[in-house]
Amino acid sequence: IMDQAIKGVCQIGIATAKPAEIIAFYRDVLGFPVLFDAGGMTFMRAGATSLMIGATPDAKPPSGDVILYFEPADWDAANAKLEAAGVVFSRDAMVVQRDGSREHLLRPFADPEGRPVYLLGWRNA
Repeated sequence: IMDQAIKGVCQIGIATAKPAEIIAFYRDVLGFPVLFDAGGMTFMRAGATSLMIGATPDAKPPSGDVILYFEPADWDAANAKLEAAGVVFSRDAMVVQRDGSREHLLRPFADPEGRPVYLLGWRNA
């Protein structure tokens, strides 16, 4: 077996023309804490990965070529919290896999700029 040269995704960057709105969404709606700000960028903790939101005045609109998937700690609680915060899901949760008494679910929505975002996680069936 060859040694793995890349160990994982350590950071995801989002270029945006609306940094305050996007930071507020990822911080206040999704609950990612801000780690620090530096050079026009805000760094947030998103599990084992950091999320960098960078102010880019000429940022292109999201094209859907990158999709963010976030794993909720508790599927039902995350759904309820996001709906209460005004997140509009584009469809009901879809079961993508069943494993005994659990089901793996996927549910799409978008951030304020239209970037595709999904909840992806397990819940008891």
